[in-house]
Amino acid sequence: MSRSKGLEQVARFGFVARGIAYIVLGVLGFMLAVGTAEHSANEVGALAALAEQPLGYLLLWVLVIGFAALAVWRFTQVATAGRTVSGGHRAYAAAAGVFYALAFFFTLRFVVDGRLPASGDVVARDFTTRILAWPGGQVVVALLGIAVLAFGLLLIVRGARLHFTDDLRMGWMTRGSRTAAVWLGRAGYIARGAVVAAIGLAALVAALNYDPAQVEGIDGVLRDFAGTPFGPWLLILISLGLIAFGLLSFLEARHRRTYGGVPV
Repeated sequence: MSRSKGLEQVARFGFVARGIAYIVLGVLGFMLAVGTAEHSANEVGALAALAEQPLGYLLLWVLVIGFAALAVWRFTQVATAGRTVSGGHRAYAAAAGVFYALAFFFTLRFVVDGRLPASGDVVARDFTTRILAWPGGQVVVALLGIAVLAFGLLLIVRGARLHFTDDLRMGWMTRGSRTAAVWLGRAGYIARGAVVAAIGLAALVAALNYDPAQVEGIDGVLRDFAGTPFGPWLLILISLGLIAFGLLSFLEARHRRTYGGVPV
């Protein structure tokens, strides 16, 4: 019982760290939209921006510990999938665990020795270039793009239909908290899904054109939003949605449901 309680507290701390990360990313996107950005609107820019704040390194350590906590939580879900999550969630939990483990590693390296990771655009293009060199690599990149695009659309549906509320203890919340969770979650999941879907679409286009230069990470996608006919207004809406998802993460830290001591 004590072990499961400890894991629950670890995961809830991780939600706080995730909230900080998304709020910083959303703020950078907003600053990009209004033309005042000093850092890239991606994970690299978020680390650099936090480091410049008065309590920046304290927040960076919160991210380090929080990303480690989220990785432990997701890998525990994988290990106990038959008991705490459905089999269909095991692959997602494993992928999320790897993502958070990498986020932990790169954030820790930056805090310890100041080494910023390569931007998402650079990593994605290098990765795509290598895959395209394989026999059948074009098909592999196309399938990866379709998978990421589908996941982004799934996030949008999850937000629009309020499926995320199934993971929250809505009955334990005050009326104001429930209302906030609904609106923050709807805006947050739709914005997050739009970013993910755009990344997947860029990968699919790169595969079809056999051009890894067309692959984009978060920063490239957000800049594309600013370059649409809607101008910076679409990017402002997406950025506010990312901030909303960060605020939802704070609510999840307190109200996320658990099963067998493991948050769902």
